[in-house]
Amino acid sequence: MRPLAVTVVLAAGRGRAALVVVTTAATAALLLVAAAISRVDGSDSWNGPAQEPLLAPIRDPGTRPGAVLTVVLLTVPVLLLLDQAVRLGSTGQHRRYAALSVAGATRRDLRRWAAVEVGLPALAGALLGVPGWWLLREVLGHRLAEHGAALVPTTVGPGPWTLPVVLVVAAYGALVGRRRGSRATALVARGGQRSAPRPWSALLVLVGVGVLVVISGRGGSSSPLGLTWLISAVVLVTLGSVGLAPWAAHAAGAVAARRAQRAPTLLAARRLHANPRPAGRAAAAVGAVGLTTGVLGVFVADVVQSTSSYDRDDYLVPASVVGVCALLAVALIATSIAVHSVETTGEHRRETAALLATGVPVSALRAAQRTECLLTTLPLTLAGSVAGSLGYGWLVGASPVAYAGGLAALVLVALVVGVSVVAATALVRPWLDAAVDPANLRTE
Repeated sequence: MRPLAVTVVLAAGRGRAALVVVTTAATAALLLVAAAISRVDGSDSWNGPAQEPLLAPIRDPGTRPGAVLTVVLLTVPVLLLLDQAVRLGSTGQHRRYAALSVAGATRRDLRRWAAVEVGLPALAGALLGVPGWWLLREVLGHRLAEHGAALVPTTVGPGPWTLPVVLVVAAYGALVGRRRGSRATALVARGGQRSAPRPWSALLVLVGVGVLVVISGRGGSSSPLGLTWLISAVVLVTLGSVGLAPWAAHAAGAVAARRAQRAPTLLAARRLHANPRPAGRAAAAVGAVGLTTGVLGVFVADVVQSTSSYDRDDYLVPASVVGVCALLAVALIATSIAVHSVETTGEHRRETAALLATGVPVSALRAAQRTECLLTTLPLTLAGSVAGSLGYGWLVGASPVAYAGGLAALVLVALVVGVSVVAATALVRPWLDAAVDPANLRTE
């Protein structure tokens, strides 16, 4: 006889469970890498920085906290993908919860059910994060150690941090599932729409920028206390940009709806304006990616201009690593958008089929899908890139040539995001074609 917990997980769909396992495994593996990097300065002399064939910013105790923060921030796009993964099958989830409510289940029972639906796959993924960390150590540690540029420590691991990381990732998965269940039960209980998102997260950005200004004025970023404040400011700005994504999507939809000249643009803008939170969360990390690329553009141009060719590799190699991580983040964001698009199309397949029946061509619906994704991602990307270029350039007193590097980074990241959106919408085209099937117009 199948256990009840397994029945609960399978009722939500195997595809959803698989995606939860993948995202939590990646998150746990990255957090274990961050824990291993933080333990490089152990009491054992063999674990000291001099014995670790690590990349310079990871080997240097002064910049190692920034490297740990970078690895931790890489989990943000993965966690946003997890947030989209739990939305898969929302229509079926609402039906199940409505039926269970009629059968006598309370809202607390349904929230517990939702936590189990996501929590068990999250626990499995967190456990798989341990072999995931081992794989990263082999590929990005031992393979790169010969060149003295390993990204993952090879002589020290996460140690006692392994169990807390596994438990935290599993608990976060259960929390995400419970939160999603709370929303589903609220819809079952009362229906209705939520209010428009507000830009309260801008306060985090303003506080972070204020901290950076104070540090710059006092010139204390090189001290341990100054480094702590600097890292705190970066975290605040990143969290603020992520939190602003739903509001930015809502605002972009409102502006585009007022200025729309074409049917696809109007359709995309109205849909985004009506329900901006899921799309905004899917692309939330794109603002942080834009911020990172803006800083990198000014930094790389400044290094090329002011540093001798002999010393450039010490700066450009770490910058290249960060750039590759940013591109990987863009790929994950595109995947999140694809998952969101699949779920949205499935939820509104009857309305989509009705549009086709009234004369709207499929090409217009595809264009509306692309436009919605671009409205969600491009404004925040451009704003983040400009803020990163101007902010970092002001902090270091960059030259006009360095600002030109920031402009080049702006163009590059906009192009990469645009290509990623086009690829993501092309990936989910079969689901759109299935949604416009006239059979969806039948009533059940």
